[in-house]
Formats: sequence, structure tokens, C-alpha cells
Amino acid sequence: MAFALELCAGEAMKVVIVGAGLSGLSAAWHLAQAGVEAQVFEKEAEAGGACRTVVRDGFAFDFTGHLLHLRLPESRTLLQQLGLGHAFRRHKRRAGILLAGRVTPYPIQIHTARLPREIRRDCLLGFIQAWAQKREDDGSFGSWVLSRFGEGFARHFFFPYNRKLFCTDPFALTCEWVGRYVPRPELADVVDGALGLFPKSRAVGYNAWFLYPRVGGIGLLPQTLAQRVPRLFLNSPVVAVRLKQRQVLLANGQAVPFDALIATCPLPQLLAMAEPVPDELREKAKELAAVGVWNLNLAVRGQAKRREHWIYCPEEHLPFYRVGFPCNHGVLAPEGFHTVSVEVSVPSGQEPPPGWQEACLDALVREGLLSSRSDVAFSHVARVDPAYVIFNPRRTQAVAAVRDFFRKANVFLCGRWAEWKYSTMEDALWDGAAVARKVVQR
Repeated sequence: MAFALELCAGEAMKVVIVGAGLSGLSAAWHLAQAGVEAQVFEKEAEAGGACRTVVRDGFAFDFTGHLLHLRLPESRTLLQQLGLGHAFRRHKRRAGILLAGRVTPYPIQIHTARLPREIRRDCLLGFIQAWAQKREDDGSFGSWVLSRFGEGFARHFFFPYNRKLFCTDPFALTCEWVGRYVPRPELADVVDGALGLFPKSRAVGYNAWFLYPRVGGIGLLPQTLAQRVPRLFLNSPVVAVRLKQRQVLLANGQAVPFDALIATCPLPQLLAMAEPVPDELREKAKELAAVGVWNLNLAVRGQAKRREHWIYCPEEHLPFYRVGFPCNHGVLAPEGFHTVSVEVSVPSGQEPPPGWQEACLDALVREGLLSSRSDVAFSHVARVDPAYVIFNPRRTQAVAAVRDFFRKANVFLCGRWAEWKYSTMEDALWDGAAVARKVVQR
């Protein structure tokens, strides 16, 4: 929440922030409200991190799908403070799941009526059996899915989708990331969903409603924050963090002193840059796994083939895990055109297989998500790496050990990648606010 920070008397505090994504920009802005002008160093030529928007030939492409889901009333107040109160439009989610050649509304747990009878039976029977048995899970995501949703939902959606997204077996994942992100319906809801009786007006899930800029892409949010950060340095990668000297070293050779350092860069990257770091702690970095996302953005002639904002694609024969139609919620293309966003997940540091773009285009046409490849005016590829943290059993202990080490050196971890977690844009804004409070009150 926005808050008033009070400085201790004495010399001005030297605060350095590594990374100008949403969490870093929010931290800098909240510090500025308290009179602390943090220096923010960003390696890219533009602020925003994964929330950037690329504009090309009149088309706006976000770096994958970024929609603003707000839970807290204070978040709306924050948008108003930034002068964005009327810049965003509220949308009711239209999301689908492509399965067996059909698109059924998301979440699948309450929307199986449109699916083939065999799949519908599998899902309904499996859910009833799981509900009746109430078996314990072993702490893995795979076991959790089976105990909550049953074998049918697991086989047709949860297992293949999450295997495709995380490039990891569901039983090798923990449940720490699930939280509010996976809707858990009652038995009556699942039965109603199988019979087509679930009320369309009933909102389900954390992302049932979202905000998006009326014009242009999601980059509006970080760019607005960046304009309010007085000491933001772009094209300024940090290459080393000298803990004993309390300095960060920039690629140009400049050493910048700090009293407190806020790191928003990926945790393995921070460990690689920091010195000195115990060898056993560097070993922990090997336990921090993630996937990268390659985002194929298409500028397409004509109207979008689907009304959905995005569609989940769990089936193994499809090379992508999600397809978005951004022009269904924003003004992002010239008249007579629309955009399509295609997301492919690979282990962090790797590239998709050769010919992946061609395979994506062929699959889009085959599944009726694109009329013809000839309708594509041009494409743009964006890469987000890391994109999603893999919640393996070793993550929690490793992150805790690394966090404790850096805290003793006045280095504060902030945001999705520095804290090595799953979170939303709203979370990133408040992560920045929270770390600003910690720095000032330390």
C-alpha cells in the first residue's frame, strides 16, 4: 500500500536499485516519496523489464501476456496517484482451453460441457472419485492435482499443460506456487459445468477481471513510473556487486557506493555477480531452476478468429502452451489488422527447437486460430528468460539461505525474480513498496 516513509536524521542514505522492472521502479518511487533518491541501474535501453511493449509499424506487442489483476483497493489508489486512473479499461476475462479441437471456457473444472463425451466423463468421474476418497497428497503438484481434481482433469489438462509450461514432470513440482492461482470448485460446480448449467455471470479465479490500457500496451505502466524516478540510468548493466566495499560495478567501470542495495535481477544472476560469496552458497544457485518463454508476435490482416483474450493449449502435439489475441482487449494494431501472441516455453538458457516458428504458424492455421499464413504481415520475437520459476523441492531452502546471506550484507531481494517466486504485476508494485519500507526503517 502507498505509505508515508520517514527518514532518520543524518546523512542522506545511498540506495542503489539493480533493475528497472515494475518492482524496482515501484521501490524507487516509494523511496522518492520519502525523500530518498535511489539510483536505479537498468541494463536495457528501456525500463519495464518483462512488462515492456515494443512498437513496430503501428503495432504494439507486449512481452507475452501481461494483464493487470487487482485485488487490493489500494492498488486503484496507486494508479490514480500515478495519473493512470482513467488510462485503463476494466475487462471481464474471456479465456478458453483448446482441447480435442474444441475451445471450452476457462477454468476447465467448471466448463466441460462443450468437450467430447468421453473427456467429460473422465473428468466428472475422476473428480467424484477424488472427492469421495479425500486422499492425502505427498506435497507434489502432481499428487495435489490428483487428490483435488481426479485423474480425468489431471490427464486431459493439468498434467500436460503444466508439463509443457514448466518443462518438468508435475510430480517434481511442489505446491507452493498454487495459492490463489488454481480455482478449486465444489462438487456441485463441477457437475453443473459438465451439464452446461454453471452460471456465466459468476466470476471464478484470481483473474476473472483485469485492467488494460485503453490505447497502447502494458508498457504504459512502467513508463509512467519511470518518468517519476529521477535517477534512472538505462543501458547501465551492473557486472559486479562488491559486498565488503558496498559498491556495485557498472560495465563502464564506474563503481557506485551504496548503504543499501535493492536487487530485482534474477537471483542466480545476483549470486554470480556478488563477491565474496561462500562456495556452498554458490552451489545453491544450481538448485534454482526456471523456464524461459519465447514469444512469437504476429501482425495479422483482418479480424481475430477468436473472441477470447487468451487460450490455453495443453495438448502435446501443439508447440505452444498459450495463444493470446491482444486486440480483443486493447487498441494495439492499425485498422484492418490484429495481433496474435504465441508463447513457447523452454528450459532457461535454451532455445526452441529448429523450425519452431513455422511449426507454430502451421498449428495456428490447423486449429482455426489463424485463417492463413498469408494473412501474417510480419512477426516479432521476444524472449523472457527467466520467465517462470520452477518450484522444485530444493527451491525453498535454497532461497532462504541466499536471502539470509544477502540480508546481512544490506542487500534486499525484491520482486518475482530476485525472490525467485511466482507473482503478478500487482504483487510487483507492492513488493517495491514493502522493500522501500524495509530500507528506510532498517
